[in-house]
Amino acid sequence: MPFRVEEIRDRAQRLQSAVARARYRLRSGLEERPALAALYREHRTLLDPAVLPAIQHELSEAYGDERQCLKALFNWVAGQQIEAELAPLEDELWSWETGATVSVAEREIPLRRVPDWIMRADDRGERLAWEAARHGRIEEAAALRLDVVHREREAVARLGLGDYVAARERLLGLDLRQVGRIASAILRGTDAPYREAFAEETDRRIDTGRRPASRSDALWLMGMRWLGRPFEIQPLYPHVRRTLEGMGLPLAQDGSVRVDFDRRPLKDERSFTAAMEIPGEVVLVVCPLGGWLDARALLHELGHTLHHAYSSPAIPWEERALGDDSVGECFALLFEELTLKRAWIEAATGLSGDALAEYGPLAGFLRLYRLRREAARLLWELELASAERPGQLADRYAELMSDATGFAHHPVTYLTDHLRGFRSARRLRGWMLSAIVLDRLEKRFGGEWYRNPAAGQFMTEILSAGQRENAAQLATQLGADGLTADPLLARVERWR
Repeated sequence: MPFRVEEIRDRAQRLQSAVARARYRLRSGLEERPALAALYREHRTLLDPAVLPAIQHELSEAYGDERQCLKALFNWVAGQQIEAELAPLEDELWSWETGATVSVAEREIPLRRVPDWIMRADDRGERLAWEAARHGRIEEAAALRLDVVHREREAVARLGLGDYVAARERLLGLDLRQVGRIASAILRGTDAPYREAFAEETDRRIDTGRRPASRSDALWLMGMRWLGRPFEIQPLYPHVRRTLEGMGLPLAQDGSVRVDFDRRPLKDERSFTAAMEIPGEVVLVVCPLGGWLDARALLHELGHTLHHAYSSPAIPWEERALGDDSVGECFALLFEELTLKRAWIEAATGLSGDALAEYGPLAGFLRLYRLRREAARLLWELELASAERPGQLADRYAELMSDATGFAHHPVTYLTDHLRGFRSARRLRGWMLSAIVLDRLEKRFGGEWYRNPAAGQFMTEILSAGQRENAAQLATQLGADGLTADPLLARVERWR
């Protein structure tokens, strides 16, 4: 039977909500068994080969806002058809990760808790031991992760949208090679200040001896646990709420926005925001590790939460829930910038004097580390996408990422870092857009824009549009000369 777009749209909304809820319960540790494959079977109508042609038929006759919504719907449904094919493998991989443990010196812990232990380990030998044990277990699932890569390629090819990169570009609405060139420019433009900062911070804090600085050292630096306990979620979160209230951007008190800071054995250590209904049901999720990483994660996910919570219910669902995720990433990075605001950090954490002076350069260095890592990851994923034998690129991954960050990356992690669907490209565009928005905020409302209700109103106007405009369109509306690396590179100079 022929599909009507109204029916497809309704079913897509239900699937989007169901997938978001299932992923929230799984990643937050509320569910032990993954069931994404079963969920996609329940919504198999959207997987019918006739669904995408039905949307394309309507697209051929649509214009204006309706055409934009239909394009977003087509791209999202196509993406879900890919995800449905990968769901059985993802369920298997998640089950393995949930049950896996690692052992060091007769102590056994869940694989998911290794980052927690590394961040707390002041002894470098202990950090490296946990890192090596983790690498050993990760290697056991390497074949399964590689199978996901191959199956994804096959699923993309079945859509008939061109080769892998061309198809992903169409679904994202991006020129990935152009974003890759920008990533290279960011790495070149930040190389000298990063190398200088890297040497300062590692020489001061890490006795590397004959072994180069590793990712475990970077994670330990992100804890900043030698500064005491100023970055723990409580009482940091109440201060964050007061900041938002002062801006006129309060989090809803009606239950539509919730926070999940509980520690659970199966909870994913990576923070995230779950948007089951936009703007009606949004959960900000942080797995507290007890250091600066908690503060950064809280502020990052706060930006995502506000983006969902302040999207206008009056605009179409496609403009609220679909479209260019770079816009949401922009707001996440914008609020994360508060970690570099000396006055805000002093008020939020109580740091002062030498401790505060010590904190600032390290926080700026870690922000630059994350930017360079994202740029390098995109370049790596572009190479991976065009490789005939992706399983042979582990050493190339380690080379690219280690050179960009200075912290040694082990080849075995080459697929654990892989963000399917070129999410790294959207994140990098979010970095660029956040620099533009921050520039406008500071020019209009001063360096302490986060204290100004007028800045909150300015942001509300942007947030309410959801993802109606993509990052490039929004950059132009804000008076920038397109979405380029220049504003971001200019801002990097102020991070140290």
